[in-house]
Amino acid sequence: MVKEKGKGRRGGFAPTVQQINADILTQVANTYWAPHRNHLPYDPKVIDKIYEKDLLGCSFSIQRVMLLEFSQYLENYLWPNFNADQASLAHTMSIVVMVNEKFRESVPPWEIFKSKPEQFPGFFRHVLDISLLEESVTIKEKVVILRFLIHCFSSLETDVIREQVQQLVSLPMWSCLLPVSTAVCIVLYWNILYCNVTM
Repeated sequence: MVKEKGKGRRGGFAPTVQQINADILTQVANTYWAPHRNHLPYDPKVIDKIYEKDLLGCSFSIQRVMLLEFSQYLENYLWPNFNADQASLAHTMSIVVMVNEKFRESVPPWEIFKSKPEQFPGFFRHVLDISLLEESVTIKEKVVILRFLIHCFSSLETDVIREQVQQLVSLPMWSCLLPVSTAVCIVLYWNILYCNVTM
């Protein structure tokens, strides 16, 4: 675990190189996903263990999440091995945590999802399903999911995100939020589009 702390760029704490190299997460990363190394084959139990011990078990400690971000956990292990049909809660939540960390560090978060865009709808659906669970998800996990969904709704310029978020927000919802004259124009435009598609 990281004991000494140095100031990071957003007022948080950044571990030193010595601390990163000495941490157990770095050793796991070197074994399973660190770039420019030979790796053991994918093992979903690794994700479950990291989630239970180092993410949820440490209350999503910024220091633990930063170590995973430094090791490119999302890019080299979580997303390449994600399968929406077989993903565990720990796998999905780990991706959510890492995306939130990218936003916290002001790093572009969505590029990795373009490598397997066919998996993103299943992932997004899984996040929504988890957000509705009552007993098996803690309040801290729900806060993490809420933060992720806020990031999604703030990132409509990204195609893979927009396609999923638009399904949650229907045209009648928009008409309730907009002034009446604008809403009428949108409804008319929608009807014209609908007629063109059905013909």
